[in-house]
Amino acid sequence: MSLHIQMSDEALRKIKRDALMGNAISLGICLGMLLLFGSILYFTVLIIQGEIPTEFIAYVPQSEDGPPTNAPVSKELTSKSVTTNPTVTPSVIVAQNAVGPVAAPVSLDTTGDLSFDQIDMSMDMDLGEGLGSSGSGMGSNTSGGSALEGTFYDLKLSRDGSSPSSIMRSEQDRKPFYTVKKKDGKNIYEFDVSPSAASYRIVEKLNDFFNKGNRNALAPFYSSPQKLYASSFYVPMTQASYAPYAYQCRDVCQPAGWVCVYRGNVRAPKSGKFRFVGVGDDTLGVRFDNKVVLEAGYIALSLWEKGNVDSYKISGDAAATNYWMKVRRGELPDKNGYIQIKTPETLSWNQELGGLTAGKVFEVKEGEVYPIQVMITEIPGGAFGYCLFIEDVTDMTADQLTSTEQRQFDLFRTNFSSPDQKEIIDQLRKGGASLYGGRFQLPPFNPDSPIWAAVP
Repeated sequence: MSLHIQMSDEALRKIKRDALMGNAISLGICLGMLLLFGSILYFTVLIIQGEIPTEFIAYVPQSEDGPPTNAPVSKELTSKSVTTNPTVTPSVIVAQNAVGPVAAPVSLDTTGDLSFDQIDMSMDMDLGEGLGSSGSGMGSNTSGGSALEGTFYDLKLSRDGSSPSSIMRSEQDRKPFYTVKKKDGKNIYEFDVSPSAASYRIVEKLNDFFNKGNRNALAPFYSSPQKLYASSFYVPMTQASYAPYAYQCRDVCQPAGWVCVYRGNVRAPKSGKFRFVGVGDDTLGVRFDNKVVLEAGYIALSLWEKGNVDSYKISGDAAATNYWMKVRRGELPDKNGYIQIKTPETLSWNQELGGLTAGKVFEVKEGEVYPIQVMITEIPGGAFGYCLFIEDVTDMTADQLTSTEQRQFDLFRTNFSSPDQKEIIDQLRKGGASLYGGRFQLPPFNPDSPIWAAVP
C-alpha cells in the first residue's frame, strides 16, 4: 500500500505569493541602492566640489630700497637736444648751447641757463594699452609675471614734489635758483644756476646711490606713484619726455634730471661665466649680486670728483678716447675687463662712445637666485635710449674676451616676451616722441635668448 502526499492549492498559492513578494523586495532594495549611490556621487562631485577655477598668481618683485613719493618742478643741463615741432611744446631742461639731434614733436627752449617751458598737455594721456605688455618699451603698467619693478625718480623735486629739491638750491643761502612766471595761465620756471652745476649735483647723488650702494640716497626726491614692470631693456634713441609719459607723471616732471631704477631677483638659467653688454643715454648701469658689473653711456657716475664738474663726462672724441685709454691702461680698477664692441646699427653711440660696452665678468650657478638692479638716467634732457644684452663667456678664449668685433648677443630678459619694433615705435608715437634720426638704431639679438626668470 503506497502513501501519496500532495500540497493543497491554497498552500501553493501562498508559496508563490511569498516568492513574488521576496523578488519585489530584492528589486526595490537594488533600485534604492543605485539611487543612493547616484545621489552621493552627484552631491560630492557636482555640488560640493564644483568647478575649480583657474588662477594666475602674480609675482611683484620686492623693492631693495624704499622709494619716496610725490611731485613737480625742473631744470636743464648740458648735452643733447631735440629738433622741434611747433605743435608740441614740452618743458625740457637743456644746456644753454645745446643743439638739436632728435627729430619729433618736442620743442626745447635753450635761451637761458636752465629754463624750460610748460609741457603742452594736449597729448593723449590714456596709457591703457600702450606700455609694453609684451616686454617692449619701458615696461607694463600692470604688475604680474616674471618682471623687474621700475620706479621713476625726479631729482629736481623734493619728496612731495611741491618744491625744488636741495640739488636745485643755492649752497650758500639755500634759496631756490628759479623764479616762477605766468604765461597764458601756465607756470614757467626760470633758473639762474648753470646747467653744469645742477648736473654736477645730480651725478653726485646718483653715484652715491649706485656705486656706493647708499640705498637712502634717492629717498629725499620725488618718485612717481606709477610703477612699471619690465622684462627686458631695449628702447631706441628717442626723446627724454617719453619716460615721464610712460610713468604717468609728465604733468609733474620735466624731462631731465630723472632716473629709473628697476629692482628684483633673477634665477640663473645655467652655470657659467657671463657679462652684461649695453649702453645708455645718459647712463645705463647694472648691479648684479650687489656688485656693479656694468656702467655705460655718456656719463660714468663713478668718475665724479668733488669740485670737478667735467670729471664724469666720457662722450665726444677727446673725452671718450681719454676714458678708454685709462681703462686699457688699468688706471680705473673698477673698469678692469671693460671693452668696447663695434655696433654698426647704433650710429650716434658709435660716433660719440665707440659702440657698446661689455662689463665685468661674473659667475653664477644654475638655479640660484641673485639680486639685480638696472638703472637708466637722463640728466640734461633731449635724447635718450638704451639697450641691455648678456653674453655667455664661459668657454671664451682670452682673445675672444677682448674682441671688439660685432656679434649677435643674447637679450637680457626675464620671461619669454621679446621687444617688438613696431610696438615700440607705436608707443613712442603715442607718447609724442619719435625715433632719433628716424631710424631704429639698436642691434639685433638672439631670438632664442635664455630666460633669467624674476623670482620673489
